[in-house]
Amino acid sequence: MKKELRASIDIGSNSVLLLIADVTNNKFQEISKQSHITSLGKELDKNKVFHAESMQATYEAIKLYAEECDQHQIPRENIIATATEASRVAQNAQEFFDKIKTELGVNILAITSQAEAYFSTKGILLNSKFDSDIITIMDIGGASTELIKVNTKNFNILETISMPIGAVRAAQWLEDGLFVQNLQKIFLDFRNEIDKFQSKSLYCVAGTVTSLGNMHLQHKEFVEDDVHGLVLKVEDIDNMFKKYSEHTPEMFLDLFPFLQKRSNSIRGGLHLVYHITHRLLVKDITISTYGLRYGTILEGKIKKEFVHV
Repeated sequence: MKKELRASIDIGSNSVLLLIADVTNNKFQEISKQSHITSLGKELDKNKVFHAESMQATYEAIKLYAEECDQHQIPRENIIATATEASRVAQNAQEFFDKIKTELGVNILAITSQAEAYFSTKGILLNSKFDSDIITIMDIGGASTELIKVNTKNFNILETISMPIGAVRAAQWLEDGLFVQNLQKIFLDFRNEIDKFQSKSLYCVAGTVTSLGNMHLQHKEFVEDDVHGLVLKVEDIDNMFKKYSEHTPEMFLDLFPFLQKRSNSIRGGLHLVYHITHRLLVKDITISTYGLRYGTILEGKIKKEFVHV
């Protein structure tokens, strides 16, 4: 029987991720996955465009991923490539994606915040068990944070919001001395919605929380299996905040070499996790290494209504 292989690329504000999986007969088996930090959303609020160096790093990552798909005989036109918040904001995003399509044969679609919530939820529900039928998911990206309330029994998304703050943005605001006022404004803007997501427990995806999980375990190297399903109590988050909230990228990198380029944004991510968990009265978070790229690969295609225009 011929295997059905699929590939998905998730182009975020901080990282570019690849997943290749065998989905023959509706089963799921990972074949390959990669991650590169390219900081595509760097200084986006200031400049409104992608940095040239970030675009080059992203281009090189996608080129590498496309070549791996070639090795697995996955046609480049079949790669499911999506881009999130930074690509909805950057004025030169479409020009950049057109270049990639022309030169690399990979078609990138900027998706809506609703699509982000849908695919992240679909990913986190893969092979996961929950204590409650109704759960709340937090997905902290580089430029945005999605909160999602979902019924796990029938995959019904009950509520979702996308707040324009992520680890990269938060790190920049901390550097510029604007974090507190910008976060307060966002909480004020979303005051009528955010309380709907108050929950004892959060299920969290994406690179910020998986990195914080490895930091909590004092790992020097990133160990995915150790953090998938790891539960952090709010006291654990508080302790990390007290210990690391004023660290520089160099200090983070010295303590946790696995962070690599993420050392530039992890302080912003830590501040976000700390403040959002307290705002939502959370007692513990459960970390999942499954996220948006898992959701898109399971879906197999991007519906027209999910494409940002």
